[in-house]
Amino acid sequence: MSAELLARAEQRRVEALDSIGRDKLDESEQFFTPIDVAMLMADMLVTEKITSDTVRLLDPGAGSGILTAAAVSKIVEVAPWVRIEVVAVEKDFVVLPQLTATLEDIVATYPQVTYELYNTDFFSFGTQQLDLLVDGEESIEPFDFCIQNPPYAKLAAKSAESLMLKAEGIHAPNLYAGFMAVAHTLLKPNGHMVSITPRSWYNGSYFSKFREFMFSNGCVSAIHTFDSRREVFADTNVLQETIITRTDKRDKIPDEVTISVSRSQAHDIAFHTVPWSSILVSDVLFVPATDKDAEAVAWMNLNAEYELKELPFTVSTGRVVDFRTRDKLVTEPTNTTVPMVYPANFTTASVTHPRDGMKKSQWYVADDKHVDKMLVPPGSYVLTKRFSAKEERRRITAAVYSGDDYAAFDNKTNFFHAGGEGLNPEVAKGLELWLNSSRVDNFFRVFSGHTQVNAGDLKLMPYPSVSQLVALAQTGLEPDFAVKEVFGP
Repeated sequence: MSAELLARAEQRRVEALDSIGRDKLDESEQFFTPIDVAMLMADMLVTEKITSDTVRLLDPGAGSGILTAAAVSKIVEVAPWVRIEVVAVEKDFVVLPQLTATLEDIVATYPQVTYELYNTDFFSFGTQQLDLLVDGEESIEPFDFCIQNPPYAKLAAKSAESLMLKAEGIHAPNLYAGFMAVAHTLLKPNGHMVSITPRSWYNGSYFSKFREFMFSNGCVSAIHTFDSRREVFADTNVLQETIITRTDKRDKIPDEVTISVSRSQAHDIAFHTVPWSSILVSDVLFVPATDKDAEAVAWMNLNAEYELKELPFTVSTGRVVDFRTRDKLVTEPTNTTVPMVYPANFTTASVTHPRDGMKKSQWYVADDKHVDKMLVPPGSYVLTKRFSAKEERRRITAAVYSGDDYAAFDNKTNFFHAGGEGLNPEVAKGLELWLNSSRVDNFFRVFSGHTQVNAGDLKLMPYPSVSQLVALAQTGLEPDFAVKEVFGP
C-alpha cells in the first residue's frame, strides 16, 4: 500500500471531522474510519487472485474517501496491472472537498484508476442502479468490490427510505442494513463486500428479514471483532459495539470462515478458522472466538434441527409483575387463591411451592380463574429464570412445574407452553433436560453475551424434535452425546 497516499487520506479524514464539528457527528451520521481500521478492512476485502483486466469498486457513503484509498492501494498491491473504476457516493456536501481531494490524489498516485463521484443519497443512487440493471441497461455494470462504513440510524417503517427499499424487496430496520443490502445487490456474482457496522444484525427478530435477504444469494466469509469498543473510533467517542464482516455474493457456502480479533484498534490480531456450521444456526450469526465456542455451535447445528416456530410449543414471559399486582398477592392460601411462582421457587429441575423462608407473597387471588389473563391452566410447564449471576454454573436454569390448579408465573420467569396450555409431561421433561444440559449452556454463552435469558433469546435457539425430547425424557440423561445418532430424526 502507498503509505504516503494513506497518510494524506488520514489527514483529510481529520479535516473532515473538524469541518463537520465533532459535537455534531451523531446528527450528521458521520463516523469516518481511522486509517488503521481502513487498512484492515482493505486486507479483508482483497484476499484472492485478481484475473480480470478491470475491476469496479463501490464506496457507499464515502465520507472523506479513506476507505477507497485503502481498497485501491490493496488492489494495486495484489494486481499492479489492473484498471480500477471507482464509484463513490456521498450526500454530505460538507465533506466533498476532502473526498474530491482524496479521489484526485488516488488518480495521481495510480494512473490506472478512474472515478465517478455522486453527491446524492445512496438509496436513491442504488435503487436507480438496480432498476437499470433489471431493465438490462448495458451502460450499467455491477461491482467486483464494495467497502463501506455506512451510517448507523434507525429507519422508521413508513419512512421514505424504508418504502424505497421495500419496493426492491429489502426490509431493513436500520440505515446500515439498508446500505449493506443495496450494495450487496449491486455486486457481480462472486463479488465481495466488507462492511464495518454494529453487531446487532447478527441476531434478533428485527433483522431476520434482512438476514434472510443477505443469505438468499450470499454468505459470510470473514469476521473481525475488537476487544474494546472504545478503540475502533477512538477520536469520535463512539461506544457502539462494531464488527467488520466480509460477505460474498454467491450461492455456495464456504467450508470455513476466518475469525479475527484485534487487541487494540487494528493491531496484535489473532486469527483462526472455523467451519461454516459454527457461525450460522437457525438464521442467527455467531462469532466463536475460541475452538470451544466453535465446537459448541457446530454440535448444536448438527443435533438441533428445528426452529421453535416449527414445534407444537412456544415460550412466553411470565405474566405477573408483582409490584403492579400487590392487591392480588397474599401470604396464605384460601379457596380463591392459586400458586404464585417466582424464580426463587425453583432450582435446576426442581420447583418447590410454597417455599419456606420466602419473603414474597406466594399466592395469587383469582376471583375468576377461567377469565383471569394473568393465569395459566392446570398442566405441565417448563420454567426458566430470566436472570442469572455471571458466577452461576448455568446460564439457563430450567424446571418443570406441574399443577392440578391454575397458576401465576412471575414476570422474571419464562414459561414454555402449548398454545397457552400445558405441555405433554414427557415433552416437558425432555425439554427440561435439554435446556439444563452442558451443551445448551455452552451454546447459549456464545449466542448471548449477557446474563439475561429472555423469551426472545429462547425463541431464536434451535431445538430437537418432539420425538427426540420424549426419548430424552425416557433416558433421564443429559444430552452430551450425538442426539440424532441415539434418538433418530
